[in-house]
Amino acid sequence: MVDVDDLIRRAWPLFREAVRMGRTITYTELAGRVGPPLNRRQVHRQFLIPLGERCRNAGLPDLCALVVRKDTGKPGGGWHGPCPSDNPDRAWADALAECLAYPWPSRPDARLLAPS
Repeated sequence: MVDVDDLIRRAWPLFREAVRMGRTITYTELAGRVGPPLNRRQVHRQFLIPLGERCRNAGLPDLCALVVRKDTGKPGGGWHGPCPSDNPDRAWADALAECLAYPWPSRPDARLLAPS
């Protein structure tokens, strides 16, 4: 079982750096930061899906919008979910802008971590 709280804590500095620099993160870069047991192929299913759900439940911008494919510079198809919008590029651009503009705290937002 993957400890999503631990993954959030390990990835947080990378998310903050990306926001500060106004850039995106590749799946490979994120997998390298969170490290084993995840690799770039597992990052979406085992980390980004739960993280996105936690962001939505907390009313926060979707941090997953920061994570993109190296070859396209856009998120993988899974980011759009089973019911993509009529304009998925616009939906992603809006989510990315919201994420980059948000004043993320220096430590992971407590609303993203499971209650102890």
